[in-house]
Amino acid sequence: MFKGTYNNFPTGLEYLACSDGSVALVHTTQIQNEEVNSWYEVYVDTHSGEILSVTDFVAEVTVSVLFIRVLIPLH
Repeated sequence: MFKGTYNNFPTGLEYLACSDGSVALVHTTQIQNEEVNSWYEVYVDTHSGEILSVTDFVAEVTVSVLFIRVLIPLH
């Protein structure tokens, strides 16, 4: 599912707020693959082993820059 490896960031034990209003105790771990520019934090239910949530730390953005030159008359 995640093409990468554990990036040695300390794993954690946290509570995750679920969309139904409940909370789940989860293990957190980060998976990273620099070759394809992917980096995820995965939240795994401690009881079932099910992946409950994933945070994708990589964002793609395109920026267009328009330079405007303003001439201000000197008095």
